[in-house]
Amino acid sequence: MPTSSVKEVLPSPLDSTSQQPPLFDGTTRLYTNYQCPFAQRVWITRNYKVPSLEHDNKIIGESLDLVKYVDAHFEGPSLLPDDPAKREFAEDLLTYTNTFNGTVFSSFKGDTVKEAGVAFDYLESALQKFEGPFFLGEVSLVFLKEVFKYDITSGRPKLATWIEELNKIDAYVETKCDPDYVVQMLYLNYQCPVAQRAWITRNYKGLQEKIKLVPIDLANKPIWYKEKVCPENKVPSLEDDNKIIVDSIEMVKYIDAHFEGPALLPQEAAKREFAEDLLAYTNTFIATAYASFKGDPAKEAGAAFDYLESALEKFEGPFLLGEVMSLVDIVYIPFVERVDIFLKEVYKYDISSGRPKVAKWIEELNKIDAYLDTKVDPDFVVQMYKKRYLGQSSN
Repeated sequence: MPTSSVKEVLPSPLDSTSQQPPLFDGTTRLYTNYQCPFAQRVWITRNYKVPSLEHDNKIIGESLDLVKYVDAHFEGPSLLPDDPAKREFAEDLLTYTNTFNGTVFSSFKGDTVKEAGVAFDYLESALQKFEGPFFLGEVSLVFLKEVFKYDITSGRPKLATWIEELNKIDAYVETKCDPDYVVQMLYLNYQCPVAQRAWITRNYKGLQEKIKLVPIDLANKPIWYKEKVCPENKVPSLEDDNKIIVDSIEMVKYIDAHFEGPALLPQEAAKREFAEDLLAYTNTFIATAYASFKGDPAKEAGAAFDYLESALEKFEGPFLLGEVMSLVDIVYIPFVERVDIFLKEVYKYDISSGRPKVAKWIEELNKIDAYLDTKVDPDFVVQMYKKRYLGQSSN
């Protein structure tokens, strides 16, 4: 049984600016993420023998199918035994993987020892069926699971030996995730302007792999969301370091202060003070602009946009705090975007008319991918706002 593999230099992750590799050119490629446990299954299999896998003019995306495919189609030690009893037991164990994952992950927000213990007791029992430290005696496909950290081996000697033996196999060791790497969750609705603030911030700071989006249906929120994530049942919310943040301005400030990436607030005292003034005005701005939908938009919303025009004159540059987009721009633009769409479509009112600074601000923001990737469908805004503010049904 091989326990070592060639140490490789891992390529840098591809992002939205990366060139597409050649497709179906005879090369077998594994599209992966180094922190993803599903991708790790295939990565370990590939290391031991030789997420989606491209091979022989087809793409395979389901991780268990992937590892079986790699085992069946490539040279190297077989990862499933010939013994029918062991193969049947292997399928039983593989069928249980989703239950195992669900039980363990849900335990993170409850009584971990009690809830996850059931899943690890199952593993302990399974490891007693055949002679040897692994599920099927020798190392097999079934071992390809990342195990989570509380003392899961206490009172489970078979599980302890299993983990010990796995950690002697380079094919597994070289794929292990950095234990300090933690993924945060941003619970949001893609159409919500309040949520869009945190979404833009996360994108601009390059945190797509660090903060994962969890979309929530506002009209039919999952029961577990209130019970285990956000007792206030508000969306958006940011889950990080055993706390939940629900205020959207505090959320973007938190992301800016606690995560790597370009700073979204300047160091200059005058700009920071002005930033706080602008942030304090946001609720007034939103209330004024939205109230205008039932009145005279040119007159009522005009006052709010005149305020923005004036604010944009304070510092040199197209953004509210100068040459670079800031946290303040991010807080305002989701609402400006929606008001602009609705007033143009329904009232033929252009918020940028006679306001060159506002026009330039919107133009420059629309050059930034972090914002562009979050923009809402204009038709959705028009139909929803007609119904909500004017009592008109969708066509």
